[in-house]
Amino acid sequence: MIVSLLASVVLAGLPGEAEGEAGYADFFARAEAMAAKNEDAAAIALYREAELYKGTADSAKRLGKAFEKVGDPAFATLYYRIALSRAPESSDSPAVAQQVGTLLGKAGSEGKGLVEIFAARASRISVNGKQFPTGPVAMFAVPGEYEVEAVFPSGKKTTRLRVKSGQVATINFEPVQPPLLSAEQALPEAAIAKGQTADEGPPANVLRIVSIIAMGVGVAAAGGGAVLGVMSGSDAAQARNTQLSRAERQAFANSANAKALPANTLMIAGGAVAVAGGVMFFFSLPEPGKK
Repeated sequence: MIVSLLASVVLAGLPGEAEGEAGYADFFARAEAMAAKNEDAAAIALYREAELYKGTADSAKRLGKAFEKVGDPAFATLYYRIALSRAPESSDSPAVAQQVGTLLGKAGSEGKGLVEIFAARASRISVNGKQFPTGPVAMFAVPGEYEVEAVFPSGKKTTRLRVKSGQVATINFEPVQPPLLSAEQALPEAAIAKGQTADEGPPANVLRIVSIIAMGVGVAAAGGGAVLGVMSGSDAAQARNTQLSRAERQAFANSANAKALPANTLMIAGGAVAVAGGVMFFFSLPEPGKK
């Protein structure tokens, strides 16, 4: 039933705005009901139907959670990343970004990277011979070169993908609708025909560079504050040494107080900058469907 409905939607073309809202609301509500009953496989199918009418951050986050519950961390990571790309300023975006980092970090510790393949109109996709009926495709794989094939009405398209441990490797066989990717950013068919992949020659990721600099500055500042804190503590201990004269103890007390304020300031500010850099680093990961 779900498969036949999917086919009818694709053949009918994109729904109008009113129809899209109604279709999304219907399938989303039904998916929520299944999720409440812990019928996660059914919920995934219904959330995906809702996505055919309207892709939202809510449906993507629900899909990520449902895939986590059924034990598929690769698809969970994919949909969490889609949710972030759709609503980067949402109040729960830091928590979602942290979950993405956790899942990618676990995969990296196991020596694997995330493969993302977008080919909305493909009837079949394969990665090194492993078949997937439709896109998107998500899987954790060990580092290496992978052959990716997508079957379209116009014929087969094949390219190769390089996977690195703990990183995201993405291929787009065709443009997809915003907010995932604009047509100008998609991998051209001519490039695909030449075997070019989306991760070859990427532009500099300014946000990632800034995040790394911020984390470095934050750690350095916090480290400097820690050193001053140790020195302040040492002076404070000397100020309590009764074997010293009153003038000497007062001098140590003054020195301890003078070091304490910048120590606290550096440690608090440095910690905040380091945390902000960490959050920016997660957001600097390439959006699903982007180079």
